[in-house]
Amino acid sequence: MKTSFSVVAIIVLVLVLLGTYREAQFGTTALSRPELVVGPSVEVAIVANAVGGNLTFINLASRQVLGERNVIADGIRPGVFRDPLQWALQPLVERSGGKNYAQDTDLSPDGAVVYVSRGFLGDVIAMEIATGDVLWRTPISGLRADHMAVSADGKRLYVSALISSGNVVDVLDAHTGKHIGDFPGGSWPHDIHENPTGDKIYVASLGDMTAHLAERGNDPEAYLVSVVDADGFQTLAKHRFRAGVRPFAVTAYEGRVYAQLSNEHSVVVYSLAQRELLHELALPVAEGVTEADWDFESPHHGLALSGDESTLCLAGRASDYAALVDAESLTLRSAVPTGDAPSWAAIDSTDTLCVLANNRSDDVSLIALVEGMEVARLPAGRGPKHVTIGKVPKAVLDSLARD
Repeated sequence: MKTSFSVVAIIVLVLVLLGTYREAQFGTTALSRPELVVGPSVEVAIVANAVGGNLTFINLASRQVLGERNVIADGIRPGVFRDPLQWALQPLVERSGGKNYAQDTDLSPDGAVVYVSRGFLGDVIAMEIATGDVLWRTPISGLRADHMAVSADGKRLYVSALISSGNVVDVLDAHTGKHIGDFPGGSWPHDIHENPTGDKIYVASLGDMTAHLAERGNDPEAYLVSVVDADGFQTLAKHRFRAGVRPFAVTAYEGRVYAQLSNEHSVVVYSLAQRELLHELALPVAEGVTEADWDFESPHHGLALSGDESTLCLAGRASDYAALVDAESLTLRSAVPTGDAPSWAAIDSTDTLCVLANNRSDDVSLIALVEGMEVARLPAGRGPKHVTIGKVPKAVLDSLARD
């Protein structure tokens, strides 16, 4: 009896040690790459599928799905040895927030590595697109890794740390994954952008969504767009909105903010210089739409500003359309039907196509901006959440297609 117990104890100890070693070795490699795309490249849309835990790669010129990459090869829950707090609390967060294994993506400047914030896994990974290998993995503050922005020089990642994080944005070294700092992002920081010169970061806040809606706005850190110095991480300005700020865009000269707000079927434009709302546009609501037709207080969730800043492409999640809006006059040009629950929008480099992630129909809609029509609808994975558009070397995509 004593011998049998000893054998079992040894087996358990070995399994624990193997698990600890495996967790310790996952994602510990730094990037060592050129900073620009080398050789022929292809503009692709990278779709983050939150429920499926994978990425879908789409060639925008040919309008074809090129392949997929799994971002949860290490499992749908962090190991108890790697991150015991996240391991314990993830089931509780998922009970109210649903499954989210791929929240946001960004590309390295050379187009060979994709960064993925892995939602309720509470971390960010850097993955080689060609091989699917995870180079590094970094836990973020709090219980959800939310939206990200990569600096123009490719050296930093800014990651909104949502839920029980101390309301911070984590700053990571994009090459190594090392945590190099953080800064306040308002209550529940969400969407995030770097300005064109790279010296400022703009971050929007939702307000504490566990608080009652009628009381949420009493928090002075709720409903902000904060402007932060990228060198010293000091807050330079705070701009207050009337509700939680969802996807937003800042004009290149940093004069205006276009934003979608929580629980509103609209888009607003705000003057950073005058610190006031300039205009707002009420957007169509389909007959019979109720709160059951959207999630997380966001009937509209997806906003892209064209490179020439003439057009807004807005994801009308509740009513299943893409709103094409004149950015200067803030007038509706057209509402183009899409798949079910479009939840993100991104515009290609030629200002030709807007790509929307249809969260409930597991596909993406490609909208021609000039013609104002859907020109393709392509399959994605389960629960597409986010779209990143960028150039990837053809040789990298050839490797992806062969797998």
